Amino acid sequence: MDVNLNYENGADEAPLDESILEQRALTSTLNSFLVYCKAGRYNLTESRRRAYQNLSDRHRSLLSSFYTDHLNAVDNALNANAEFLNMVVTIAANEFEAPQDKSEWDGATGIQVEHVKSTIKQIFRDWSREGAPERAVCYGPVIEALNGLFSSDIRRSKRVLVPGAGLGRLAYDIACEGYFSQGNEFSYHMLVMSNFLLNHTTTTSEYTIYPFVHNFSHTSRGANQVRPIVIPDVCPSTHDISTTENFSFCAGSFTDVYGRKEMLDDEVEEKWDAIATVFFIDTAHNVLDYIDTISYALSEDSTSYWINFGPLLYHFEDQQSEATLNGPSDVENLSIELPLDKLVQVIEDSGFVFEALRTGIKTTYAADDRALGRWVYDSVFWVARKRRPGEEFTSFVDEIPTR
Repeated sequence: MDVNLNYENGADEAPLDESILEQRALTSTLNSFLVYCKAGRYNLTESRRRAYQNLSDRHRSLLSSFYTDHLNAVDNALNANAEFLNMVVTIAANEFEAPQDKSEWDGATGIQVEHVKSTIKQIFRDWSREGAPERAVCYGPVIEALNGLFSSDIRRSKRVLVPGAGLGRLAYDIACEGYFSQGNEFSYHMLVMSNFLLNHTTTTSEYTIYPFVHNFSHTSRGANQVRPIVIPDVCPSTHDISTTENFSFCAGSFTDVYGRKEMLDDEVEEKWDAIATVFFIDTAHNVLDYIDTISYALSEDSTSYWINFGPLLYHFEDQQSEATLNGPSDVENLSIELPLDKLVQVIEDSGFVFEALRTGIKTTYAADDRALGRWVYDSVFWVARKRRPGEEFTSFVDEIPTR
């Protein structure tokens, strides 16, 4: 079946100057996909070729042909990634209504090019067969919890929101379970790529990417760095779900789109039966804003739940430290970091009852299982129910281990 996902814009129509800023953000993102290969060759292979030429004759002979052959293989992998990315950009430029004249596009920053590299690894995590074990650890408990809360005969009437949906796999899998599922995403890198993967793939194993090509460290064999990964492992356009009816994407800031705001007299605000957050709550400048928004967005007319999985790697901790050195922090530099016990207490004080809480779940994120080293998180999983007025409950704070 054809897939026609609804990529809604969650904000009201923006003023002209804000629209211009949005277009600049979009076009600089598209440009970052286009310059990916040039930047990659400059930083990954050309610099190493110069270093190789500066070696002594003996050292070059010890490396024999391996080093230059391997750098050529890296270049080939970068070229293959770029060919895929160029196709994504062509579609996105049309559907996101970017100017046809690319000379009007804003230039990409180095940080945006880094985001392209992480996007490629995210594709591996969310849409490849090799990423399935990691998804099972992170997404599996969320879907299992949802299915334990809502029987199959009522799922079609249950609305599940997935903030920070990234490339859309969790939101898609939830829709496949029979729920009405909406993903929410702020990053243009994620929006552009998820639009392609969800709307424009036509069969499984249709494309080949090289997600590990950017890392020369922790490599046991050179071939591992340049090994191909085929995507997608499932194809939304051929899967038997009615995506036009029960699956959508909404672009915009989570707190802006779903938080408290003034409503017109004839407007009815949509509420959610469950909100699923995976590797999300630590992306907030102020995690209390996320808690308030989740509480506000959940339905008060029926029993509603917040299901969470992930670490507490607060993304803006270092930014706050740097900003403090230069003077008082503004809102953009704000970072509020809470330990888990205090976070749980604040969530309870905000009107939730914890029904399940597990800590110390070993988790990786877009990790290469053949690498000699990788980050491993001790993640936390919980199911919290929105508390009924006057309901008594037992706090889960004491359930949190000291180590």
